[in-house]
Amino acid sequence: MEKLFEIFLDEGNDPGLTSDLRPTKQPFHYQIRDTSHKAFYLRDNSLVAANLQGENASQEEMVSVVPNRTLERKRCPLILGIKGGSQGLSCGTAEQPQLQLEDMHLIDLFYQDEEAKRFTFFKTYNGSTHRFEAAAYPGWFLCTSTQANEPISLTTRLGETAITDFYFQPK
Repeated sequence: MEKLFEIFLDEGNDPGLTSDLRPTKQPFHYQIRDTSHKAFYLRDNSLVAANLQGENASQEEMVSVVPNRTLERKRCPLILGIKGGSQGLSCGTAEQPQLQLEDMHLIDLFYQDEEAKRFTFFKTYNGSTHRFEAAAYPGWFLCTSTQANEPISLTTRLGETAITDFYFQPK
């Protein structure tokens, strides 16, 4: 993760630059699996989790990330997305968070301030697994169902009925 923050935050990131003058950067890509080894994939434009094997393994969606440059770096604020960084994973703007996919390029979100917050998750490391807390909704965590083929969602109930711990490996 340090390399991600170094590349994006430590050099040539003047937010006043127009998009055609900004340094070319690309999101980093990760394989994410819950502790039941369910992978993320798209079904009917929703992100769901299942054990993908054989021919289905090619359906797995890698998670793309860029740092959020306006939030506290030591909390590891990551703007999350899929499809190579062309769709963002948003918590929405309602009173209660609603996880949804939005057609927003992560690189564009990197240069936006408030707009990026709903796509940002604070990543914490718990030994061999990671948790992702919604920056715009403190106390809400990315989760999967214990059942396969259910949508990825958010929960405030850590360790109860949903899975909130993930393996997060660079691709």
